[in-house]
Amino acid sequence: MSLNHRIAVGLLFFALLFWEARGAGAYTPKEIYQTIGPGVVLILASDDGRLGSGGTGSILRADGLVITNAHVVINKETNRPYRRLSLFLKPERVTGNMDKDLTRRVEAKLVAHDAALDIALLRMENPPAGLTVVSLGNPEEVAIGDPVVAIGHPETGGLWTLTTGTISAEIENFNGVKGKDIFQTETSLNRGNSGGPLLDGRGAMVGVNTMISRKAADGLTITSINFAVKSSVARQWLETQGVAIPYESLAAGSARPPTAASPTVPRSAEKAEASAPTPPPAAEKPATPAQKSETGLKSPAPDVKKPAKEEKPAAQILTEKRPYDLDRLVADRMKEMEDLMEEMKGKFR
Repeated sequence: MSLNHRIAVGLLFFALLFWEARGAGAYTPKEIYQTIGPGVVLILASDDGRLGSGGTGSILRADGLVITNAHVVINKETNRPYRRLSLFLKPERVTGNMDKDLTRRVEAKLVAHDAALDIALLRMENPPAGLTVVSLGNPEEVAIGDPVVAIGHPETGGLWTLTTGTISAEIENFNGVKGKDIFQTETSLNRGNSGGPLLDGRGAMVGVNTMISRKAADGLTITSINFAVKSSVARQWLETQGVAIPYESLAAGSARPPTAASPTVPRSAEKAEASAPTPPPAAEKPATPAQKSETGLKSPAPDVKKPAKEEKPAAQILTEKRPYDLDRLVADRMKEMEDLMEEMKGKFR
């Protein structure tokens, strides 16, 4: 067999492998982003239009149900839901200009939440037609080493940011919370990614991004340690709220058009409002005794027997806050809404 013949056979072999992978339902990160990105929302929560929280959510149904983290929509100071929740839909093209990118605004209400699992369900008020839905994938169908991507709004980064990586580990009963099974991933996550989807190679959500580790107890920097609550945990919890979301099973080689999910009616939104205050979200606790989480950056308590000079250094921000600051984004956008409402009240007095 000549050299050229062997090269041709080799190229044919790799081409067959490529098309076999595509036939099995694998997509490129770009394809996943273009198709699933519109189903990911920016969440801004506030009580007074100045102080609040920000994060990411995934649209579960075409009637406007959205899943996110509890710590995104619960005020940790009061342990109660934020008074105002605003969702922003992805523009056709993200420009980095807030005035252009944040024009599709929809108000939402909290349906229910679980602080221990760090999951919350929201419902859009007057949802627009044609919403893109993020399908649930079966976490049993992915394993350590499989590729995953995340879409969210990391502070100091851009809105609707795409990051890529793999499943790094699986942990049951995370932080001692029974039933809180998680994926560990080195897919880059930061404050603002909370509540967003961790998507498998077919674009199905196999996890809800919930926590990051950045500092060890001795001050050493931790990198590429991020956590997502498995979609199986979210699915079982949703069922307790009267919301049935089946796993999506894609046929080999099939495309993934935006689809509407089950029309099951969730429990009343008033349930969350009337319930007793819940304990602080689990995501605000340290990931492990030796690690710091996204929502738990308090330094460990110093040993009172040691002199003050032995205290651990405080956590430091290592990157410049640009192109946007999450806290300022919450304050600016929510204040605009407060001013608009006051103006409307004046017109109708």
